[in-house]
Amino acid sequence: MTGTPTSLNSKDQKRLSKLGKGTGLDYEPYVDVRSFSSQGTSVRLKSATVGRIHHLVSGLEAFGFILFDRFENSIDLREQYPLPIEESLEVSRQLGIRHPNNRGYLTVVSTDLLVALKDGKQLAISFKYAEELHKARNLEKLQIEKAYWEARGVEWKIFTELELTGGLKENLEWIQPYLLAEASEAQQLSELDVSSVLGRIDLSQRTKLARQCSKLDDKYDVEPGYHISVVRYGVAHHLVSAPLDRAFHEWHCCDVVPLRGSSFKKEAGLAS
Repeated sequence: MTGTPTSLNSKDQKRLSKLGKGTGLDYEPYVDVRSFSSQGTSVRLKSATVGRIHHLVSGLEAFGFILFDRFENSIDLREQYPLPIEESLEVSRQLGIRHPNNRGYLTVVSTDLLVALKDGKQLAISFKYAEELHKARNLEKLQIEKAYWEARGVEWKIFTELELTGGLKENLEWIQPYLLAEASEAQQLSELDVSSVLGRIDLSQRTKLARQCSKLDDKYDVEPGYHISVVRYGVAHHLVSAPLDRAFHEWHCCDVVPLRGSSFKKEAGLAS
């Protein structure tokens, strides 16, 4: 299109040649939280699926990431995934949309999260607050992403805060601090602690989980809130399954299910 820049600046070109490549533990996002430190909304979260620190640049991205990290069919998650500049430029030309640019140079179009699934398929996700979808320029940029991924047979989705029901949002806010890379409390806990605490809870009862955990705090003479905090750690790190669509303070003991296979369940049942 007339007036559209045709190249990246040297700094972005260098970054694009090194970042946004690889998979699993070797992947490095094109954008990291240092680029957004002034906004106060970016976080670094530890993934249970991949085992590395992920860079999320908004609260909505963080919540969405936690959900997809817990999805049993996810095998890899790559955040801030850059599209090849030549291809995003060609897509924008085909659509008749001005390619994102800044100060006379092209800017890289990136997908917020690219999820690899067990069946070999991928899912590309853009996280956007609903009000952002009312802006024409934002919609144009999303069209570039959508066309790029669909041309490659990859399903592309928009995820907004409207996906988060009251209970789900409350639970994600509850467990997120235990996934933060800087979470000192979480670093003091382990899978063994989860096994021990679950062994103390009667998981067959329909009594409120928080109430039984409080009684166990008194029984074992530990700091108030210790037992529920270990359950919280277990849920955050996918050691424990619980109904995330229902607020955690409404969970019953029977809602909590140990994960990690039969050996973990056996250890939990024998712990004292």
